[in-house]
Parts: sequence; C-alpha cells; structure tokens
Amino acid sequence: MVRGMHLTRIGADAVLLEPGEGLDPGEPDRYLVALGDYLQAARARRLIYDLDSVPVVDALYYDWLKAVHGLCRVIGVEMVVANMAPSVAYALAARLDEVPPFACARDVERAR
Repeated sequence: MVRGMHLTRIGADAVLLEPGEGLDPGEPDRYLVALGDYLQAARARRLIYDLDSVPVVDALYYDWLKAVHGLCRVIGVEMVVANMAPSVAYALAARLDEVPPFACARDVERAR
C-alpha cells in the first residue's frame, strides 16, 4: 500500500502494521493519511504496530509512534505496540519523562 508499511487485517477488527526499510519516521504526513484511510476502510478497532524489525526507538521514532497513536485516537482505533525488544524498551524508558500514550504487548498474539 504505502512504501515502508505492510498492513494486514488480522481477525475481524484488527490490523497489523509491520514497518519496513522504506519507512521514514521523520515524514509522518507522508504516511498518516493513507494509514487512516486503510484503518477506516478496514473498520479496524485496533492497530497492532509490530516493532519486531525495529532495532532502536530513538526520539524521532518515538515521535512517529505518538503521531500514529494520535491518528488512531482521532479515528477511534486503539493502538498497541508489540514485540518491543527489552533492550529497546529499557533504552527508551531511560530517556522518557512521560508515560507512552499507547499500550504495549509482548507479542502480536497478546496484542490481539
């Protein structure tokens, strides 16, 4: 659909987003409209954002995740981040001074 994002419907009301190499978190406007359109067309109630292939969540990527969460909140979709490596979670938590606005799950199955 959009370069850098692989979207798959899983179940009746969930969509799995797997980011790819082409995703540029520094340009959220390039992706958010298409993502919102897809989620609404799929009648999604939950977006599961799979971080399995993301080795580092820096400030730029965290801002991207918050932008995706903001879009989801506006269109009535719950966002859950799955498969964040423990080392990534620890490094991110050490830099944050806020509670992330999205929920986290150990893996995609638990996020469903």
